[in-house]
Amino acid sequence: MEWLLGIGGALLLGVLTNLVYDFAKYGGSRIGSRLPAPRVRRMSLSEAARAHDVRADGLAPLITWSASRPLTPGTLVTSYDGRVARPHRLDAVGWADEVERQRAAGAAGRTAYVSRLTVDHGEHSAARMCEVSIAESDYAECMATTRLGREDPEAGRLLREALDEGLTSFVATAPPTMMSACVAVRDRAGRLLLLRRSLAVRTFPAQWTVGINETMKYRDEPGAAEDFYALVHRALEEELGLLPADVGPTVITWLGWSEPASCYTLVATVRARLDAAEIDRRREACHSTFEHDMAVWVPFNRRSVSQLVEGGVCPDGSQRWSYLAPLVAWEAWRAAQQERA
Repeated sequence: MEWLLGIGGALLLGVLTNLVYDFAKYGGSRIGSRLPAPRVRRMSLSEAARAHDVRADGLAPLITWSASRPLTPGTLVTSYDGRVARPHRLDAVGWADEVERQRAAGAAGRTAYVSRLTVDHGEHSAARMCEVSIAESDYAECMATTRLGREDPEAGRLLREALDEGLTSFVATAPPTMMSACVAVRDRAGRLLLLRRSLAVRTFPAQWTVGINETMKYRDEPGAAEDFYALVHRALEEELGLLPADVGPTVITWLGWSEPASCYTLVATVRARLDAAEIDRRREACHSTFEHDMAVWVPFNRRSVSQLVEGGVCPDGSQRWSYLAPLVAWEAWRAAQQERA
């Protein structure tokens, strides 16, 4: 027994000696690297960021996904309904007349929106499916829904009432609109991309976004239909010149309703296999380069993401953040935690 105590004492003395030496030589920094830091504390954003409620930005969460219940291509079942004729909440406020005004003004082009959405709430892992039906709309209908939702108090009230009734009721009675995807992009080193929208775009010019944004198109050509993942891949190619092989898995974490745009909004995060310089080079040569006039890569750490969520100063010194920026920054942080889970 005495020899065991002697060995234990020698080991303890050795550990203490090494700690004293490290502290004297490295000022404690090396000691900190050896001791396990509490995971939750290290990964938590600031208190103000954690308290931020995206509902105050006009965003209503419909579904969120987590590491324990993720959305994957295998758990997403998508069907395509073409044009869907049904009564909806904005019929009572002259929606059809507004559509005709928008068409007369030149609004055109096929878009798409969610016409049915079912999430299985069972606890059986094999039953965790998300079933989505995509219906066809056009840009005139989107603009009519957006204008009324934004400018007509009665229309806004009707949409909020529908949201209060829950996901199933809302999706079944919402007007034709569009599906928009926000995609947070990190480079190979982990930095996060911020973009300033140019003055050439029709919506939210000169505002800063976290990553890119793209609207779903309705396509009925064989093999061309878009689901959530195909929308993200097209957005990456058109706005950044990135192909599926250039990025890791798409992590989708949030689906909800945007009051400012009166549309469905999806939030996804991807990590590129390329460095920032190569992504910038591709972005400057891609299809939609006119949509942004400034790009900045920021560290992806607790401080910078907290500032994005809290709404700090933009890279150009302004405070012209998109209303979506706090949500997308927060979801990018959640996606990164899922990677580590």
